[in-house]
Amino acid sequence: MLKAILKTGLITGTMDGLAAVVILAKMNFTGVFQYVASGFFGKAAFEGGTATTIAGVGFHYFNAFAFTAFYFVIYPRLAFLQKLMLVSALVYGIFVWCVMNLIVVPMSNVTLAPFSWSRALLNMAILVVCIGLPISYFTNKYYALKNS
Repeated sequence: MLKAILKTGLITGTMDGLAAVVILAKMNFTGVFQYVASGFFGKAAFEGGTATTIAGVGFHYFNAFAFTAFYFVIYPRLAFLQKLMLVSALVYGIFVWCVMNLIVVPMSNVTLAPFSWSRALLNMAILVVCIGLPISYFTNKYYALKNS
């Protein structure tokens, strides 16, 4: 299972990171990952150059792997995840958004922007497509092969 989690986490982390860079930040790779690093380092992350950019990439992938591992663990325990892959992807993407935006980010050192429904819905859509769908698909595939 560890190999499947690592592969899936790498895919989801890459997809989500690319979406953030291309769609949300208009190709500002450094800015995206220094923003992620600012959750730990605060505003100093934006002056940390390559080191805080790399730290941000690390934090980003840590989150991707954590959400991937969590789904792999809960999957056999929740029957609806096994039956409705697309609905599960939708629900999980929104769950990830809620955890990150209602728990993790407010507890971090990130400077919070004013809430915007359009930005929130765009972020949820990205998480559904880049996190929910691949995690749901690869987890479903892993357990189907394991149980066959």
